[in-house]
Amino acid sequence: MAVRVPPAWRLAVLYALLVLAGVAVAASSGRPVVPDAALAVDRALYTDLAALDAPVPADPGRPVGLPHRCEPPDGQVSCTGLYRLTFDRRPDEAAEPWAVYVPTFGSRLIVSVNGYRLADSRPVRTGALVNQAGPFLVTIPPPVLRAGENALDLRMEGWSRTAGHIDRVFVGPDAAVRPAYRAREALLVTLPRLLIAWQAALALSLLIVWLGRREEWTHLTMGIILGLGVLHGLPLFLAGANWPDWLLRAANLTGLWQATLLPGLMASLVGRPRPLPLRWAVVVPGVVSAAFAAVAADPGLFQPWFRWLWLLGAMPWALAMAIVSAGIVINAAFRRNHAAARIICGGLLAIMPLMGHDALVFLGVLADQRPYLSRFAAPFLLTVISATLMWRFAMALNEVSRFNAKLRREVAAAEEALRASFAREQAQIRATALESERLRLTRDLHDGLAGQLVSMVAQCELRGPEYREVALAARRALDDLRLVVASLDDVGNDLAMMLALFRERIGPQLQAQGMELHWRMAPLPDVEGLRSEHALALFRLLQEAVTNAVRHSGCREVTIAMAPAPAERPGRAVRIVVADRGRGGFAERPGGRGIANMRRRAAVLGADLGVESGEGGTRITIDLPHALPDLAPAGDGAESLRTA
Repeated sequence: MAVRVPPAWRLAVLYALLVLAGVAVAASSGRPVVPDAALAVDRALYTDLAALDAPVPADPGRPVGLPHRCEPPDGQVSCTGLYRLTFDRRPDEAAEPWAVYVPTFGSRLIVSVNGYRLADSRPVRTGALVNQAGPFLVTIPPPVLRAGENALDLRMEGWSRTAGHIDRVFVGPDAAVRPAYRAREALLVTLPRLLIAWQAALALSLLIVWLGRREEWTHLTMGIILGLGVLHGLPLFLAGANWPDWLLRAANLTGLWQATLLPGLMASLVGRPRPLPLRWAVVVPGVVSAAFAAVAADPGLFQPWFRWLWLLGAMPWALAMAIVSAGIVINAAFRRNHAAARIICGGLLAIMPLMGHDALVFLGVLADQRPYLSRFAAPFLLTVISATLMWRFAMALNEVSRFNAKLRREVAAAEEALRASFAREQAQIRATALESERLRLTRDLHDGLAGQLVSMVAQCELRGPEYREVALAARRALDDLRLVVASLDDVGNDLAMMLALFRERIGPQLQAQGMELHWRMAPLPDVEGLRSEHALALFRLLQEAVTNAVRHSGCREVTIAMAPAPAERPGRAVRIVVADRGRGGFAERPGGRGIANMRRRAAVLGADLGVESGEGGTRITIDLPHALPDLAPAGDGAESLRTA
């Protein structure tokens, strides 16, 4: 399927805009919004704890600055510590609810004020969300607050080095800190949930497409990858005290499977073979998943050896799969000019600022502990890939629609051609049948009736003068029969040939009566629709005109002239003139049928009939049209027999 690819400069502009958009998103997630009229606490005393519920040690701890990242003890994955903070509340301030606002922490937090335990983050946010730091707001009831200095204790458990951190803490009136919390929650909690729901909808759509077209394996693979992304984000919806951490932490394994399936998806999308057979590609994620299942029942969840398996096996494998996928797409985009690959490259460029931002946060370059933005990278890239698949599918549907429209046009044209061919075949069959019937009728008339009339004429002439009238009538009938037989000859649309047949029949008859025939014929155009019934009607018309000249003109010559119709007679093709130099006076008489019959036959032919008769003779003009009207084959012949 041919796809129009934008010029390189347009793609460069598009990629630049995507990168700028990514930088803008990264910059907009900068420092946490400082609430108005709130105290920012950036100093604390930190003490390592053996567990979250461990007793508070007598040692006040070492001073640390906020933001702060805890260090797991040697041989362990998680770290647990206590942060002791203080804040002041003036006695003259109104007794309204205050709140503690923590913009970012990881992974679990318990808040206590003046020795009162107020909230635990676990029911609303699970620690299984690695690197998914979010805000936390705890309302302080007025009776708990003291005038002057208040103690704030934060117990935090962080799983892995990337999650064991806490941001600055803001304390102040609830109405002052809540807007900042809501803005932060919209970015770090609500938006990821919407993205998960969006991925679920896309996965369902792609799977439905695959169910309709089983050969579209690309849609199935992408649907599975999106489904794994939905499983990865389930802790955002299922966080709570009733869910075991090992079950929620298992969702983190889905990212490894996504990375494993990604090269095959990219290769299928750009029309390349899979870089690694699937049975070999699933070895690493299968081993890691089996190891996770082996340690899942352990209270420590992840033993040190599993940590090294994750760091040295799973993460390099996922990175390698990502690099292979990017290489496939970049090669297809810029070496093969593949349109879909270029769109995906734009998506890769768009998420680069997000990945760079997270790298700076991980390395501690950004000291304000900005949230990790890589949570948006995978959903964004998967959305771009899904949109590319949908776009390609829509283009394929458009191509199918165009092909169907073309096929319908070709089928309609073929049907029309078949109908025309069938009509021609039927016409040919009818013409053949008519020709056969015409030949049979001609033979029957010539060999049967004509032979009998010839015999009748001969017998009457042998019997003597008393049978002269009978012989004359039989001869006229014989001449008329021969005229009918002549009209049955097939001459196509050649009027000149048909008139030549008339001359062959009428010439001897005039000669026998002592009349001289002057025949003048110019080249004539064809007259469409000329058939035997038209020939017979025209023969009768000319015969009537010649007969009148013989009977009433008193002269011994008749002129028949044929030529193309004059230019002043539009719509007429041929003009036939029958003229004599007799006494004239040819007109319609009461009770006469000559001119009436001639006008009727001219009307049947669609011709114009003109009669001029005077001292110089009689002139009858017949102007024939370019196309003769259809006639019933038996109509004029039967009428002619009645009027002969």
